[in-house]
Amino acid sequence: MKRHLEIILNKVLKEQKDILYGPNCDIIVNSVVWVRSKKSHMITITIYTDNIEESVEAHPDGINFMVSTGWPILGRNTNPIVVSTLDVKPLVPPPSHSLSQDSK
Repeated sequence: MKRHLEIILNKVLKEQKDILYGPNCDIIVNSVVWVRSKKSHMITITIYTDNIEESVEAHPDGINFMVSTGWPILGRNTNPIVVSTLDVKPLVPPPSHSLSQDSK
């Protein structure tokens, strides 16, 4: 479900994402968990953008709108709890943790 929601937020709702957070924005869904006491899902999201000044104005209402639009596509009818953070997109991607070919 986490990956499906991430695809909806980044691809299906791309137009809204570009308007709210800029064209070089990535939305990462960190977790989707069921909170038994609230009888609702809790979704934690990190938004990486290179245009932090303009993105602050749209946060958190923008991502709440996008999740409320995309959540029913997954067939869910309860309103989720959205916990989101806004972060600066790193200029250099983090190094890969895979084994290098030099160890042969």
